[in-house]
Amino acid sequence: MFDFALLPPEVNSARMYTGAGSGSLRTAAASWQLLAAELHSAASMYRSVVTDLTTMQWTGPSSMSMAAAVIPYVDWLTVTAEQA
Repeated sequence: MFDFALLPPEVNSARMYTGAGSGSLRTAAASWQLLAAELHSAASMYRSVVTDLTTMQWTGPSSMSMAAAVIPYVDWLTVTAEQA
């Protein structure tokens, strides 16, 4: 039975990082960092492609419509990467 309120936070924290499950916690943290890096990379690439398409190769109302549809997704990727 776990009752984390009975122990000081520093004891609970030490147990999480040094206990039997600490390896999996560290692995999970490393995975989150990798996910954040991948999300940042994807957002940057999408933003770059959309910018190139709408300013150099594909101009006009249809490119603006595509950009308007894609930019919210790119913004979501960026925000999610910052939170990860």
